[in-house]
Order: sequence, then C-alpha cells, then structure tokens
Amino acid sequence: MFLSSAQAADAPLETVEVTASREKMRREIQTFVHKVTRLEGEFVGRWRDQVCPMVVGISGAQAMFIRRRLVEVQNKARRIDRDADPECQPNAFIIITDEADQVLAHWKERDPGMFRWKSREGVSRSEGVGPVRTWHNAIEEHRPGDAVLLERPSCGLTGSRITVGCMEWITAVVVLVDARATGKVTLAQLADYISVVSLSQIDLTADLGGVDSILRLYGRPPAEVPPAGITEWDSAFLNALYRVDYMPKNQQRDIAARMVRELAPR
Repeated sequence: MFLSSAQAADAPLETVEVTASREKMRREIQTFVHKVTRLEGEFVGRWRDQVCPMVVGISGAQAMFIRRRLVEVQNKARRIDRDADPECQPNAFIIITDEADQVLAHWKERDPGMFRWKSREGVSRSEGVGPVRTWHNAIEEHRPGDAVLLERPSCGLTGSRITVGCMEWITAVVVLVDARATGKVTLAQLADYISVVSLSQIDLTADLGGVDSILRLYGRPPAEVPPAGITEWDSAFLNALYRVDYMPKNQQRDIAARMVRELAPR
C-alpha cells in the first residue's frame, strides 16, 4: 500500500513530534526523581514490611477511609493481594489535628526514640513547614548473601566504587496534618497525598515544576486545580520505587527509567 504525497509528508513530522515529546517527558521525569528523592548515589527508602496505618484526630469513618486508601495504594504499588492484618502493630501514624505543634511536642516527649535518626547532608528527614509534615525512620540493609567488606562502615558511601547491594527500608513514619491549614480539599485528595508521602521519602520542599502529581496539592508550585487523587505520574513513581534493585549508585536512574517506560512507552 502506497502513501499519498500528503500522507508521506506528514509521517516524518509525526515521528519527530512523538520522539521529541518522549524526550521532553524523559527529562521531566529525571528532574522530578532527582529533586524529590535523595542526592545522586544515595539510597531511596521504601517499605519492606506491610504498612499498618493508625489514623487519629478525625471521625472513625474518615479514619477508616484514609487507612483503607493507604493500604490500597500500597497493595497496588507492591502487588500485594491481601489487606493489612487488623491486629497488626501500627507503623504509620497519621495524626490530624488543629494543634499540630502541641501534638508534636507531646509526641517527642513521650516517644523520643521515634525522632532520633542519623541525618545526611542535603537530605531532609522531616518537613517543618506546610500543612503536612512527615518523619521517616529507616534502616540500611545489605542484600542477603552479599559479602560485606569490613572496612566499609556503611552501605551508603557516596562516591565509593564498592558494589555491595544495599537497600534502605522505611520502618516507621509519622504524618502530622495541621487541619487548620489544609484548605479546601476533599478527604480523597488528602488520603491520596498522605498515601504517597507515607510510602516514599519525598522531599516536600522540592520544586515539582508542572508535573501532574497529587504532591502539588501542597507542593511547589501550587497547582491552580490540584488533581482529584493519585495520578498516572504518582502511580508510575511508586511502581518504579518498589521494583528498583539493590544498586547503591543507580537507584534514582533506575526509578526514572522505569517511569519513562510506563509513562512514555516507545
């Protein structure tokens, strides 16, 4: 079958446009992953155990909605086909209150160990601004079966050529929501935002550009019309995060590449 002259002229242009669009998205994805995760060469935390949410400060029905939504988002990203055990030990604490500062002070006094972790240069483990603040506890672990060199005190030596496989596992998260500052959002929007920031160590101060993400509900720059819930972009990020391999130097690049394949397939 032969193309008409008009069709033949259009075909190369369409190919160029598709290629350019994919390249533009690839750059946007790489920038996004770089900004919201860690410094290049450092680990990107994720959960190993199932998330067991405890939601307080709102009605029982609202708390159940957020809890179920967080578990649902986790199960989809991690391909888990069962709900959280109703008797599980809480490890994700979502607190929604009109007195956020007072609650935080009391929590630190009651459980100071929850807020003790090693900090890294350029990495924010807790966010002290905005209506939603997060704190993640995490541990580093070598891949089972890998030989660990004695002179290597940590999995995460930036610039090291050692290729021992490691992963950073989130063990607990506190999400503190200032109900006075959430604005006019739906419970579904808030639940999805909490789900994304609970399942990953997002830098809430990062410039998100114009990406279509639920993170722009409270992120920079603010969206004129925030998404109604988790978007394809958010799903692609979580899907990639929970499939990245144990590679100390390449986790960010692996996540970005997986997002490109999902969002802009050839």
